[in-house]
Amino acid sequence: MPSSEFYKKRELQFKQECECIEKKIRQYSWNRLLLALIMGIFIYAGFSEPYFFWMLIAPLGVFIALVNRQSLHKEKKQLANYLERLNHMEGKNVRFEATDFSDGRRFADPHHSYGHDLDLFGTGSVFQYINRCCTQLGEERLAHDLKILPYKKEELLQREEAVRELGAMIDFRQQVWAVGKQINDLSFDRSRLLIWLSEKPFIYKNNVYTLIRWILPAITLSILGITIYNGSYFPLLFMMAIIQIIIAGFQARRIGEFQRVLSSAREVLKNYARIFELLSQQKVESPLMKKHHKIAVDAFEKVKEFSSLVNALESRMNPIAIQFGNGLFLYDFHAVARLEKWREENANDLPHWLESLSEWDGLLSLATLHYNYPYYAFAEVNEQPVLESREVGHLLIPDAVRVNNDFDLGKPAKIYLITGANMAGKSTFLRSLGVNFVLGRIGSPVCATKWRMPLIALRSGMRTTDSLQEHQSYFFAELNRLQSIMEELRSGKPMFILLDEILKGTNSTDKQLGSRELLKQLKDMNALVTLATHDIALGDLAERYPTQIANACFEGKIENEQLTFDYTLHAGVAQKANATFLMRKMGIIPPEAL
Repeated sequence: MPSSEFYKKRELQFKQECECIEKKIRQYSWNRLLLALIMGIFIYAGFSEPYFFWMLIAPLGVFIALVNRQSLHKEKKQLANYLERLNHMEGKNVRFEATDFSDGRRFADPHHSYGHDLDLFGTGSVFQYINRCCTQLGEERLAHDLKILPYKKEELLQREEAVRELGAMIDFRQQVWAVGKQINDLSFDRSRLLIWLSEKPFIYKNNVYTLIRWILPAITLSILGITIYNGSYFPLLFMMAIIQIIIAGFQARRIGEFQRVLSSAREVLKNYARIFELLSQQKVESPLMKKHHKIAVDAFEKVKEFSSLVNALESRMNPIAIQFGNGLFLYDFHAVARLEKWREENANDLPHWLESLSEWDGLLSLATLHYNYPYYAFAEVNEQPVLESREVGHLLIPDAVRVNNDFDLGKPAKIYLITGANMAGKSTFLRSLGVNFVLGRIGSPVCATKWRMPLIALRSGMRTTDSLQEHQSYFFAELNRLQSIMEELRSGKPMFILLDEILKGTNSTDKQLGSRELLKQLKDMNALVTLATHDIALGDLAERYPTQIANACFEGKIENEQLTFDYTLHAGVAQKANATFLMRKMGIIPPEAL
Protein backbone atom coordinates (compact mmCIF):
# COMPACT_ATOMS: atom_id res chain seq x y z
CA MET A 1 0.00 0.00 0.00
CA PRO A 2 1.54 3.36 -1.03
CA SER A 3 1.85 5.79 1.87
CA SER A 4 1.59 9.56 1.85
CA GLU A 5 5.42 9.58 1.95
CA PHE A 6 5.46 7.62 -1.32
CA TYR A 7 3.34 10.27 -3.02
CA LYS A 8 5.34 13.06 -1.36
CA LYS A 9 8.49 11.61 -2.88
CA ARG A 10 6.88 11.56 -6.33
CA GLU A 11 5.59 15.09 -5.82
CA LEU A 12 9.13 16.32 -5.07
CA GLN A 13 10.47 14.37 -8.05
CA PHE A 14 8.15 16.19 -10.46
CA LYS A 15 8.76 19.51 -8.72
CA GLN A 16 12.50 19.12 -9.33
CA GLU A 17 11.76 18.13 -12.91
CA CYS A 18 9.76 21.36 -13.35
CA GLU A 19 12.67 23.40 -11.98
CA CYS A 20 15.16 21.72 -14.35
CA ILE A 21 12.89 22.32 -17.33
CA GLU A 22 12.39 25.96 -16.29
CA LYS A 23 16.18 26.45 -16.31
CA LYS A 24 16.36 25.10 -19.86
CA ILE A 25 13.50 27.36 -20.96
CA ARG A 26 15.33 30.40 -19.57
CA GLN A 27 18.49 29.28 -21.32
CA TYR A 28 16.64 28.99 -24.62
CA SER A 29 15.23 32.50 -24.09
CA TRP A 30 18.70 33.99 -23.58
CA ASN A 31 20.04 32.11 -26.62
CA ARG A 32 17.17 33.41 -28.74
CA LEU A 33 17.87 36.95 -27.57
CA LEU A 34 21.55 36.54 -28.49
CA LEU A 35 20.66 35.21 -31.93
CA ALA A 36 18.19 38.07 -32.46
CA LEU A 37 20.99 40.55 -31.72
CA ILE A 38 23.34 38.76 -34.13
CA MET A 39 20.70 38.76 -36.86
CA GLY A 40 20.06 42.44 -36.21
CA ILE A 41 23.77 43.15 -36.74
CA PHE A 42 23.77 41.10 -39.96
CA ILE A 43 20.71 42.96 -41.25
CA TYR A 44 22.32 46.32 -40.46
CA ALA A 45 25.55 45.26 -42.14
CA GLY A 46 23.63 43.85 -45.08
CA PHE A 47 22.59 47.30 -46.22
CA SER A 48 26.29 48.02 -46.81
CA GLU A 49 27.47 44.55 -47.80
CA PRO A 50 24.60 42.41 -49.25
CA TYR A 51 26.39 39.10 -48.60
CA PHE A 52 25.57 39.60 -44.88
CA PHE A 53 21.95 38.85 -45.77
CA TRP A 54 23.03 35.36 -46.84
CA MET A 55 24.68 34.94 -43.46
CA LEU A 56 21.22 35.27 -41.83
CA ILE A 57 20.22 31.78 -42.98
CA ALA A 58 22.18 29.84 -40.34
CA PRO A 59 21.22 31.91 -37.25
CA LEU A 60 17.62 32.12 -38.47
CA GLY A 61 17.48 28.31 -38.74
CA VAL A 62 18.95 27.95 -35.24
CA PHE A 63 16.47 30.58 -33.94
CA ILE A 64 13.50 28.62 -35.34
CA ALA A 65 14.88 25.40 -33.87
CA LEU A 66 15.21 27.10 -30.46
CA VAL A 67 11.61 28.33 -30.65
CA ASN A 68 10.41 24.77 -31.32
CA ARG A 69 12.57 23.34 -28.53
CA GLN A 70 11.33 25.98 -26.09
CA SER A 71 7.71 25.21 -26.98
CA LEU A 72 8.38 21.51 -26.46
CA HIS A 73 9.92 22.16 -23.05
CA LYS A 74 7.00 24.37 -22.05
CA GLU A 75 4.69 21.43 -22.78
CA LYS A 76 6.93 19.15 -20.71
CA LYS A 77 6.88 21.63 -17.85
CA GLN A 78 3.09 21.86 -17.95
CA LEU A 79 2.88 18.06 -17.83
CA ALA A 80 5.31 17.89 -14.91
CA ASN A 81 3.29 20.58 -13.08
CA TYR A 82 0.14 18.49 -13.38
CA LEU A 83 2.00 15.38 -12.22
CA GLU A 84 3.30 17.30 -9.20
CA ARG A 85 -0.23 18.46 -8.43
CA LEU A 86 -1.69 14.96 -8.84
CA ASN A 87 0.79 13.37 -6.43
CA HIS A 88 0.18 16.17 -3.92
CA MET A 89 -3.54 15.38 -4.02
CA GLU A 90 -2.93 11.62 -3.88
CA GLY A 91 -0.89 12.13 -0.71
CA LYS A 92 -3.75 14.10 0.83
CA ASN A 93 -6.22 11.47 -0.32
CA VAL A 94 -4.47 8.56 1.41
CA ARG A 95 -4.38 10.72 4.55
CA PHE A 96 -8.15 11.21 4.16
CA GLU A 97 -7.78 14.97 3.80
CA ALA A 98 -9.92 17.13 1.52
CA THR A 99 -8.71 17.22 -2.10
CA ASP A 100 -9.52 19.11 -5.28
CA PHE A 101 -10.59 16.05 -7.26
CA SER A 102 -13.89 16.69 -8.99
CA ASP A 103 -16.74 15.81 -6.61
CA GLY A 104 -19.35 15.06 -9.27
CA ARG A 105 -21.97 17.28 -7.66
CA ARG A 106 -23.52 17.86 -11.09
CA PHE A 107 -24.50 14.19 -11.10
CA ALA A 108 -26.24 14.34 -7.72
CA ASP A 109 -29.96 13.57 -7.65
CA PRO A 110 -31.78 13.74 -4.28
CA HIS A 111 -34.51 11.50 -5.69
CA HIS A 112 -32.18 8.76 -6.95
CA SER A 113 -33.03 5.31 -5.68
CA TYR A 114 -29.86 5.12 -3.55
CA GLY A 115 -27.27 7.72 -4.65
CA HIS A 116 -28.31 10.47 -2.25
CA ASP A 117 -28.54 8.07 0.70
CA LEU A 118 -25.05 6.70 0.08
CA ASP A 119 -23.33 10.08 -0.49
CA LEU A 120 -22.18 9.03 -3.95
CA PHE A 121 -21.77 12.61 -5.20
CA GLY A 122 -20.81 15.96 -3.72
CA THR A 123 -18.14 17.28 -1.37
CA GLY A 124 -16.47 14.46 0.54
CA SER A 125 -18.38 11.89 -1.50
CA VAL A 126 -17.50 8.43 -2.76
CA PHE A 127 -17.16 9.87 -6.27
CA GLN A 128 -14.67 12.51 -5.16
CA TYR A 129 -12.65 9.93 -3.24
CA ILE A 130 -12.25 7.50 -6.15
CA ASN A 131 -12.42 9.85 -9.14
CA ARG A 132 -9.22 10.00 -11.20
CA CYS A 133 -10.86 10.51 -14.58
CA CYS A 134 -8.92 12.77 -16.90
CA THR A 135 -11.88 13.68 -19.12
CA GLN A 136 -15.49 14.68 -18.66
CA LEU A 137 -16.32 11.61 -20.74
CA GLY A 138 -14.75 9.44 -18.07
CA GLU A 139 -16.48 11.27 -15.22
CA GLU A 140 -19.84 10.93 -16.93
CA ARG A 141 -19.27 7.22 -17.50
CA LEU A 142 -18.13 6.63 -13.91
CA ALA A 143 -21.16 8.52 -12.57
CA HIS A 144 -23.46 6.60 -14.92
CA ASP A 145 -22.05 3.29 -13.73
CA LEU A 146 -22.41 4.26 -10.06
CA LYS A 147 -26.05 5.23 -10.61
CA ILE A 148 -27.16 2.47 -13.00
CA LEU A 149 -25.05 -0.63 -12.09
CA PRO A 150 -25.29 -1.90 -15.68
CA TYR A 151 -22.88 -4.83 -15.82
CA LYS A 152 -23.59 -8.54 -16.07
CA LYS A 153 -21.36 -11.24 -14.64
CA GLU A 154 -18.99 -11.67 -17.59
CA GLU A 155 -18.63 -7.92 -18.06
CA LEU A 156 -17.96 -7.52 -14.36
CA LEU A 157 -15.21 -10.13 -14.35
CA GLN A 158 -13.57 -8.52 -17.37
CA ARG A 159 -13.63 -5.12 -15.70
CA GLU A 160 -12.09 -6.53 -12.52
CA GLU A 161 -9.27 -8.09 -14.55
CA ALA A 162 -8.66 -4.78 -16.33
CA VAL A 163 -8.63 -2.89 -13.01
CA ARG A 164 -6.05 -5.29 -11.61
CA GLU A 165 -3.84 -4.78 -14.66
CA LEU A 166 -4.19 -0.99 -14.73
CA GLY A 167 -3.58 -0.80 -10.99
CA ALA A 168 0.09 -1.70 -11.48
CA MET A 169 0.60 0.99 -14.17
CA ILE A 170 1.03 4.05 -11.96
CA ASP A 171 3.16 6.00 -14.45
CA PHE A 172 0.71 5.34 -17.29
CA ARG A 173 -2.30 6.27 -15.16
CA GLN A 174 -0.74 9.48 -13.94
CA GLN A 175 0.48 10.45 -17.42
CA VAL A 176 -3.05 10.02 -18.77
CA TRP A 177 -4.50 12.18 -15.97
CA ALA A 178 -1.89 14.90 -16.46
CA VAL A 179 -2.45 15.04 -20.22
CA GLY A 180 -6.22 15.02 -19.91
CA LYS A 181 -6.33 17.80 -17.33
CA GLN A 182 -4.44 20.21 -19.60
CA ILE A 183 -7.72 20.88 -21.41
CA ASN A 184 -10.96 21.71 -19.60
CA ASP A 185 -13.52 19.78 -21.63
CA LEU A 186 -16.42 20.47 -19.24
CA SER A 187 -17.94 22.97 -21.69
CA PHE A 188 -17.43 20.69 -24.68
CA ASP A 189 -20.87 20.11 -26.20
CA ARG A 190 -20.65 16.72 -27.89
CA SER A 191 -24.24 16.93 -29.10
CA ARG A 192 -23.35 19.58 -31.70
CA LEU A 193 -20.48 17.43 -32.94
CA LEU A 194 -22.69 14.34 -33.14
CA ILE A 195 -25.31 16.29 -35.09
CA TRP A 196 -22.57 17.42 -37.49
CA LEU A 197 -21.49 13.80 -37.97
CA SER A 198 -24.98 12.90 -39.19
CA GLU A 199 -25.25 15.76 -41.70
CA LYS A 200 -24.86 15.36 -45.46
CA PRO A 201 -21.88 16.96 -47.29
CA PHE A 202 -22.50 20.13 -49.28
CA ILE A 203 -19.04 20.47 -50.91
CA TYR A 204 -17.52 17.00 -50.93
CA LYS A 205 -19.01 14.77 -53.67
CA ASN A 206 -21.06 17.70 -55.01
CA ASN A 207 -20.25 17.48 -58.73
CA VAL A 208 -20.62 21.20 -59.40
CA TYR A 209 -18.49 22.30 -56.47
CA THR A 210 -15.92 19.56 -57.18
CA LEU A 211 -15.43 20.92 -60.71
CA ILE A 212 -15.33 24.50 -59.48
CA ARG A 213 -12.81 23.90 -56.66
CA TRP A 214 -10.37 22.13 -59.00
CA ILE A 215 -10.82 23.78 -62.42
CA LEU A 216 -11.08 27.46 -61.42
CA PRO A 217 -7.95 27.43 -59.21
CA ALA A 218 -6.08 25.55 -61.96
CA ILE A 219 -6.99 28.28 -64.47
CA THR A 220 -6.17 31.05 -61.98
CA LEU A 221 -2.79 29.58 -61.06
CA SER A 222 -1.96 29.11 -64.76
CA ILE A 223 -2.70 32.77 -65.37
CA LEU A 224 -0.57 33.63 -62.32
CA GLY A 225 2.35 31.74 -63.87
CA ILE A 226 1.95 33.63 -67.15
CA THR A 227 1.59 36.96 -65.31
CA ILE A 228 4.97 36.47 -63.63
CA TYR A 229 6.57 36.65 -67.06
CA ASN A 230 4.07 38.99 -68.70
CA GLY A 231 2.46 41.62 -66.47
CA SER A 232 -0.18 42.48 -69.08
CA TYR A 233 -2.16 39.45 -67.90
CA PHE A 234 -2.59 40.88 -64.40
CA PRO A 235 -6.13 42.26 -65.06
CA LEU A 236 -7.23 38.77 -66.09
CA LEU A 237 -5.60 37.30 -62.96
CA PHE A 238 -7.35 39.90 -60.82
CA MET A 239 -10.71 39.12 -62.47
CA MET A 240 -10.32 35.36 -61.85
CA ALA A 241 -9.39 35.98 -58.21
CA ILE A 242 -12.48 38.17 -57.73
CA ILE A 243 -14.70 35.51 -59.34
CA GLN A 244 -13.38 32.85 -56.93
CA ILE A 245 -13.81 35.14 -53.91
CA ILE A 246 -17.41 35.84 -54.97
CA ILE A 247 -18.13 32.10 -55.43
CA ALA A 248 -16.65 31.37 -52.00
CA GLY A 249 -18.77 34.19 -50.61
CA PHE A 250 -21.98 32.42 -51.63
CA GLN A 251 -21.19 29.70 -49.06
CA ALA A 252 -19.36 31.91 -46.55
CA ARG A 253 -22.20 31.92 -44.01
CA ARG A 254 -22.69 28.17 -44.14
CA ILE A 255 -18.95 27.55 -43.95
CA GLY A 256 -18.74 29.96 -41.01
CA GLU A 257 -21.36 27.96 -39.09
CA PHE A 258 -19.58 24.75 -40.11
CA GLN A 259 -16.39 26.17 -38.62
CA ARG A 260 -18.03 27.36 -35.38
CA VAL A 261 -19.40 23.88 -34.68
CA LEU A 262 -16.03 22.22 -35.21
CA SER A 263 -13.82 24.87 -33.60
CA SER A 264 -15.32 24.13 -30.18
CA ALA A 265 -14.24 20.50 -30.58
CA ARG A 266 -10.75 21.01 -32.04
CA GLU A 267 -8.66 21.50 -28.89
CA VAL A 268 -10.61 18.90 -26.94
CA LEU A 269 -10.25 16.23 -29.64
CA LYS A 270 -6.60 17.12 -30.10
CA ASN A 271 -6.10 16.36 -26.41
CA TYR A 272 -8.15 13.16 -26.71
CA ALA A 273 -5.79 12.13 -29.52
CA ARG A 274 -2.85 12.50 -27.12
CA ILE A 275 -4.67 10.31 -24.60
CA PHE A 276 -5.40 7.68 -27.27
CA GLU A 277 -1.70 7.81 -28.19
CA LEU A 278 -0.69 7.01 -24.61
CA LEU A 279 -2.85 3.88 -24.57
CA SER A 280 -1.74 2.89 -28.08
CA GLN A 281 1.87 2.86 -26.80
CA GLN A 282 1.03 0.88 -23.65
CA LYS A 283 1.30 -2.90 -23.56
CA VAL A 284 -1.82 -4.52 -22.09
CA GLU A 285 -2.88 -8.13 -21.55
CA SER A 286 -6.44 -8.18 -20.19
CA PRO A 287 -9.14 -8.83 -22.85
CA LEU A 288 -11.05 -5.64 -22.08
CA MET A 289 -7.97 -3.42 -22.26
CA LYS A 290 -6.81 -5.18 -25.44
CA LYS A 291 -10.11 -4.17 -27.01
CA HIS A 292 -9.64 -0.57 -25.91
CA HIS A 293 -6.00 -0.65 -27.02
CA LYS A 294 -7.02 -1.67 -30.53
CA ILE A 295 -9.56 1.15 -30.65
CA ALA A 296 -6.93 3.62 -29.39
CA VAL A 297 -4.52 2.59 -32.14
CA ASP A 298 -7.23 3.21 -34.76
CA ALA A 299 -8.48 6.41 -33.16
CA PHE A 300 -5.19 8.17 -32.42
CA GLU A 301 -4.18 9.17 -35.96
CA LYS A 302 -7.74 9.80 -37.12
CA VAL A 303 -8.68 12.09 -34.23
CA LYS A 304 -5.36 13.91 -34.57
CA GLU A 305 -6.04 14.34 -38.29
CA PHE A 306 -9.49 15.77 -37.54
CA SER A 307 -7.97 18.36 -35.20
CA SER A 308 -5.43 19.34 -37.86
CA LEU A 309 -8.13 19.69 -40.51
CA VAL A 310 -10.21 21.94 -38.25
CA ASN A 311 -7.10 23.98 -37.49
CA ALA A 312 -6.56 24.39 -41.24
CA LEU A 313 -10.16 25.54 -41.68
CA GLU A 314 -9.74 28.10 -38.89
CA SER A 315 -6.95 29.84 -40.83
CA ARG A 316 -9.75 31.45 -42.85
CA MET A 317 -10.22 33.77 -39.86
CA ASN A 318 -7.24 35.81 -41.12
CA PRO A 319 -8.86 38.31 -43.56
CA ILE A 320 -5.75 38.80 -45.69
CA ALA A 321 -4.86 35.13 -45.86
CA ILE A 322 -8.41 34.12 -46.76
CA GLN A 323 -8.60 36.62 -49.62
CA PHE A 324 -5.46 35.20 -51.15
CA GLY A 325 -6.49 31.64 -50.25
CA ASN A 326 -9.91 31.86 -51.88
CA GLY A 327 -8.72 34.17 -54.66
CA LEU A 328 -6.07 31.69 -55.79
CA PHE A 329 -7.13 28.25 -54.50
CA LEU A 330 -10.78 28.42 -53.35
CA TYR A 331 -9.30 27.48 -49.99
CA ASP A 332 -12.62 27.39 -48.10
CA PHE A 333 -14.05 24.73 -50.42
CA HIS A 334 -10.98 22.52 -50.16
CA ALA A 335 -10.80 22.84 -46.36
CA VAL A 336 -14.50 21.96 -45.98
CA ALA A 337 -14.26 19.11 -48.51
CA ARG A 338 -11.37 17.53 -46.57
CA LEU A 339 -13.39 17.65 -43.35
CA GLU A 340 -16.48 16.25 -45.06
CA LYS A 341 -14.38 13.44 -46.48
CA TRP A 342 -13.03 12.72 -42.98
CA ARG A 343 -16.61 12.70 -41.71
CA GLU A 344 -17.74 10.22 -44.35
CA GLU A 345 -14.88 7.88 -43.48
CA ASN A 346 -15.11 8.16 -39.68
CA ALA A 347 -18.59 9.35 -38.72
CA ASN A 348 -19.65 5.91 -37.52
CA ASP A 349 -16.42 5.32 -35.62
CA LEU A 350 -15.97 8.56 -33.67
CA PRO A 351 -18.82 7.92 -31.19
CA HIS A 352 -17.38 4.43 -30.52
CA TRP A 353 -13.92 5.90 -29.99
CA LEU A 354 -15.28 8.37 -27.45
CA GLU A 355 -17.32 5.63 -25.77
CA SER A 356 -14.18 3.51 -25.47
CA LEU A 357 -12.24 6.43 -23.99
CA SER A 358 -14.98 7.08 -21.46
CA GLU A 359 -14.96 3.46 -20.26
CA TRP A 360 -11.23 2.98 -19.77
CA ASP A 361 -10.87 6.49 -18.35
CA GLY A 362 -13.43 5.47 -15.72
CA LEU A 363 -11.53 2.24 -15.08
CA LEU A 364 -8.41 4.25 -14.21
CA SER A 365 -10.24 5.57 -11.14
CA LEU A 366 -10.98 2.07 -9.92
CA ALA A 367 -7.40 1.03 -10.73
CA THR A 368 -6.03 3.83 -8.54
CA LEU A 369 -8.24 2.64 -5.67
CA HIS A 370 -6.85 -0.87 -6.16
CA TYR A 371 -3.26 0.47 -6.19
CA ASN A 372 -3.78 2.54 -3.05
CA TYR A 373 -5.56 -0.28 -1.18
CA PRO A 374 -4.32 -3.61 -2.58
CA TYR A 375 -5.89 -5.51 0.31
CA TYR A 376 -9.41 -4.47 -0.73
CA ALA A 377 -11.19 -7.46 -2.22
CA PHE A 378 -12.84 -7.70 -5.60
CA ALA A 379 -16.45 -8.82 -5.62
CA GLU A 380 -17.36 -12.41 -6.32
CA VAL A 381 -20.68 -13.10 -8.00
CA ASN A 382 -23.13 -15.29 -6.12
CA GLU A 383 -25.76 -16.96 -8.27
CA GLN A 384 -27.93 -17.38 -5.17
CA PRO A 385 -29.67 -14.49 -3.35
CA VAL A 386 -27.02 -14.46 -0.64
CA LEU A 387 -24.63 -11.69 0.43
CA GLU A 388 -21.45 -12.76 2.23
CA SER A 389 -18.86 -10.30 3.51
CA ARG A 390 -15.84 -10.32 5.79
CA GLU A 391 -14.28 -7.29 7.47
CA VAL A 392 -16.56 -4.91 5.64
CA GLY A 393 -16.18 -1.20 6.33
CA HIS A 394 -16.73 2.23 4.77
CA LEU A 395 -13.94 3.35 2.45
CA LEU A 396 -14.32 7.00 3.50
CA ILE A 397 -13.35 6.19 7.11
CA PRO A 398 -9.57 6.14 7.73
CA ASP A 399 -8.04 2.73 8.35
CA ALA A 400 -6.73 3.80 11.75
CA VAL A 401 -10.23 4.36 13.16
CA ARG A 402 -12.45 2.23 10.96
CA VAL A 403 -14.03 -0.81 12.60
CA ASN A 404 -14.83 -3.61 10.16
CA ASN A 405 -17.53 -6.22 10.59
CA ASP A 406 -18.48 -9.57 9.13
CA PHE A 407 -21.98 -9.76 7.74
CA ASP A 408 -24.02 -12.39 5.89
CA LEU A 409 -27.51 -11.94 4.52
CA GLY A 410 -29.66 -14.70 3.12
CA LYS A 411 -28.04 -17.51 5.15
CA PRO A 412 -30.89 -18.22 5.77
CA ALA A 413 -32.38 -14.96 7.13
CA LYS A 414 -33.06 -12.57 4.27
CA ILE A 415 -34.01 -9.68 6.60
CA TYR A 416 -31.73 -8.26 9.27
CA LEU A 417 -33.02 -5.83 11.89
CA ILE A 418 -30.13 -3.67 13.12
CA THR A 419 -30.90 -2.02 16.46
CA GLY A 420 -28.74 0.28 18.55
CA ALA A 421 -28.51 3.59 20.34
CA ASN A 422 -27.92 6.94 18.70
CA MET A 423 -24.43 7.30 17.16
CA ALA A 424 -23.73 3.59 17.66
CA GLY A 425 -22.99 3.06 13.95
CA LYS A 426 -26.22 1.74 12.43
CA SER A 427 -26.50 4.22 9.57
CA THR A 428 -22.78 4.07 8.78
CA PHE A 429 -23.00 0.29 8.61
CA LEU A 430 -25.91 0.47 6.18
CA ARG A 431 -23.96 2.91 4.03
CA SER A 432 -20.93 0.62 4.18
CA LEU A 433 -23.05 -2.20 2.77
CA GLY A 434 -24.58 0.05 0.14
CA VAL A 435 -21.34 1.67 -1.05
CA ASN A 436 -19.55 -1.66 -1.28
CA PHE A 437 -22.49 -3.15 -3.14
CA VAL A 438 -22.31 -0.32 -5.68
CA LEU A 439 -18.53 -0.57 -6.06
CA GLY A 440 -18.72 -4.33 -6.42
CA ARG A 441 -21.32 -3.97 -9.16
CA ILE A 442 -19.02 -1.83 -11.34
CA GLY A 443 -15.86 -3.94 -11.03
CA SER A 444 -14.17 -1.88 -8.33
CA PRO A 445 -12.33 -3.15 -5.26
CA VAL A 446 -14.53 -3.00 -2.17
CA CYS A 447 -13.65 -2.12 1.42
CA ALA A 448 -13.72 -5.72 2.67
CA THR A 449 -11.53 -8.80 2.63
CA LYS A 450 -14.35 -10.81 1.08
CA TRP A 451 -17.43 -9.64 -0.79
CA ARG A 452 -19.69 -12.19 -2.48
CA MET A 453 -22.95 -10.81 -3.77
CA PRO A 454 -25.86 -11.47 -6.11
CA LEU A 455 -26.32 -9.21 -9.15
CA ILE A 456 -29.61 -7.69 -8.10
CA ALA A 457 -30.97 -4.14 -7.96
CA LEU A 458 -30.22 -1.81 -5.05
CA ARG A 459 -32.80 0.40 -3.33
CA SER A 460 -32.58 2.44 -0.16
CA GLY A 461 -34.70 4.57 2.13
CA MET A 462 -32.39 6.41 4.48
CA ARG A 463 -32.38 10.12 3.80
CA THR A 464 -35.70 10.99 2.19
CA THR A 465 -36.14 14.73 1.55
CA ASP A 466 -39.27 16.80 1.48
CA SER A 467 -40.01 19.30 -1.29
CA LEU A 468 -41.81 22.60 -0.84
CA GLN A 469 -41.71 23.13 -4.57
CA GLU A 470 -43.52 19.86 -5.18
CA HIS A 471 -45.81 20.42 -2.13
CA GLN A 472 -44.59 17.13 -0.67
CA SER A 473 -44.01 16.55 3.04
CA TYR A 474 -41.14 14.49 4.39
CA PHE A 475 -43.49 11.71 5.51
CA PHE A 476 -45.26 11.54 2.15
CA ALA A 477 -41.91 11.50 0.34
CA GLU A 478 -40.89 8.52 2.47
CA LEU A 479 -44.13 6.71 1.70
CA ASN A 480 -43.58 7.34 -2.00
CA ARG A 481 -40.12 5.80 -1.73
CA LEU A 482 -41.51 2.71 0.05
CA GLN A 483 -44.33 2.47 -2.48
CA SER A 484 -41.88 2.44 -5.41
CA ILE A 485 -39.82 -0.28 -3.70
CA MET A 486 -42.87 -2.48 -3.15
CA GLU A 487 -44.11 -1.97 -6.70
CA GLU A 488 -40.76 -3.11 -8.10
CA LEU A 489 -40.72 -6.14 -5.79
CA ARG A 490 -44.26 -7.09 -6.80
CA SER A 491 -43.22 -6.92 -10.44
CA GLY A 492 -40.76 -9.73 -9.67
CA LYS A 493 -37.56 -7.67 -9.55
CA PRO A 494 -35.02 -9.04 -7.03
CA MET A 495 -33.56 -6.35 -4.83
CA PHE A 496 -31.11 -5.52 -2.05
CA ILE A 497 -32.88 -3.00 0.21
CA LEU A 498 -31.39 -0.70 2.85
CA LEU A 499 -33.84 1.06 5.18
CA ASP A 500 -32.95 3.38 8.03
CA GLU A 501 -35.53 4.25 10.68
CA ILE A 502 -38.60 4.17 8.46
CA LEU A 503 -41.89 5.99 9.16
CA LYS A 504 -40.22 8.71 11.23
CA GLY A 505 -43.08 11.08 10.53
CA THR A 506 -45.74 9.30 12.59
CA ASN A 507 -46.31 8.36 16.25
CA SER A 508 -44.45 5.43 17.79
CA THR A 509 -47.47 3.08 17.90
CA ASP A 510 -48.39 3.73 14.29
CA LYS A 511 -44.74 3.51 13.27
CA GLN A 512 -44.29 0.10 14.93
CA LEU A 513 -47.48 -1.27 13.43
CA GLY A 514 -46.56 -0.06 9.94
CA SER A 515 -43.02 -1.39 10.25
CA ARG A 516 -44.24 -4.81 11.34
CA GLU A 517 -46.65 -5.12 8.44
CA LEU A 518 -44.01 -4.00 5.95
CA LEU A 519 -41.50 -6.55 7.25
CA LYS A 520 -44.10 -9.32 7.11
CA GLN A 521 -44.53 -8.58 3.42
CA LEU A 522 -40.83 -8.26 2.68
CA LYS A 523 -39.98 -11.63 4.25
CA ASP A 524 -41.88 -13.45 1.49
CA MET A 525 -40.52 -11.38 -1.39
CA ASN A 526 -37.45 -11.76 -3.57
CA ALA A 527 -35.37 -9.33 -1.56
CA LEU A 528 -32.46 -9.04 0.85
CA VAL A 529 -33.30 -6.38 3.45
CA THR A 530 -31.31 -4.60 6.13
CA LEU A 531 -33.37 -2.31 8.36
CA ALA A 532 -31.82 -0.08 11.02
CA THR A 533 -34.20 0.96 13.77
CA HIS A 534 -34.43 2.22 17.33
CA ASP A 535 -37.61 0.21 17.80
CA ILE A 536 -36.35 -2.80 19.73
CA ALA A 537 -39.88 -4.17 19.95
CA LEU A 538 -39.57 -5.25 16.33
CA GLY A 539 -36.94 -7.74 17.46
CA ASP A 540 -39.60 -10.30 18.40
CA LEU A 541 -40.26 -10.85 14.67
CA ALA A 542 -37.08 -12.95 14.60
CA GLU A 543 -38.70 -15.33 17.10
CA ARG A 544 -41.83 -15.67 14.97
CA TYR A 545 -39.92 -16.04 11.66
CA PRO A 546 -36.50 -17.43 12.65
CA THR A 547 -35.53 -18.60 9.15
CA GLN A 548 -36.47 -15.31 7.50
CA ILE A 549 -35.69 -12.54 10.00
CA ALA A 550 -32.66 -12.11 12.27
CA ASN A 551 -31.46 -9.49 14.76
CA ALA A 552 -28.10 -7.74 15.10
CA CYS A 553 -27.12 -4.65 17.05
CA PHE A 554 -24.54 -2.01 17.89
CA GLU A 555 -24.11 -1.28 21.57
CA GLY A 556 -22.70 1.68 23.48
CA LYS A 557 -21.07 1.69 26.90
CA ILE A 558 -21.40 4.27 29.69
CA GLU A 559 -18.54 4.20 32.19
CA ASN A 560 -17.42 7.00 34.49
CA GLU A 561 -19.91 9.33 32.90
CA GLN A 562 -18.34 8.71 29.47
CA LEU A 563 -20.17 7.26 26.50
CA THR A 564 -18.13 5.03 24.18
CA PHE A 565 -18.89 2.78 21.22
CA ASP A 566 -17.00 -0.18 19.83
CA TYR A 567 -18.88 -0.06 16.46
CA THR A 568 -18.84 -3.84 16.41
CA LEU A 569 -21.87 -5.72 15.15
CA HIS A 570 -23.29 -8.14 17.71
CA ALA A 571 -26.03 -10.73 17.46
CA GLY A 572 -29.36 -9.98 19.08
CA VAL A 573 -31.34 -6.87 20.00
CA ALA A 574 -29.73 -3.75 21.49
CA GLN A 575 -30.24 -3.42 25.23
CA LYS A 576 -28.86 0.05 25.94
CA ALA A 577 -29.98 3.59 25.14
CA ASN A 578 -28.13 6.87 25.46
CA ALA A 579 -30.52 9.73 24.63
CA THR A 580 -31.39 10.55 28.29
CA PHE A 581 -27.76 10.27 29.38
CA LEU A 582 -26.65 12.68 26.65
CA MET A 583 -29.44 15.14 27.42
CA ARG A 584 -28.42 15.22 31.11
CA LYS A 585 -24.72 15.50 30.24
CA MET A 586 -25.33 18.41 27.87
CA GLY A 587 -27.54 20.22 30.40
CA ILE A 588 -30.67 19.94 28.33
CA ILE A 589 -32.48 18.28 31.25
CA PRO A 590 -31.54 18.42 34.95
CA PRO A 591 -29.22 15.74 36.40
CA GLU A 592 -31.97 14.32 38.61
CA ALA A 593 -34.39 13.85 35.69
CA LEU A 594 -35.51 10.31 34.99
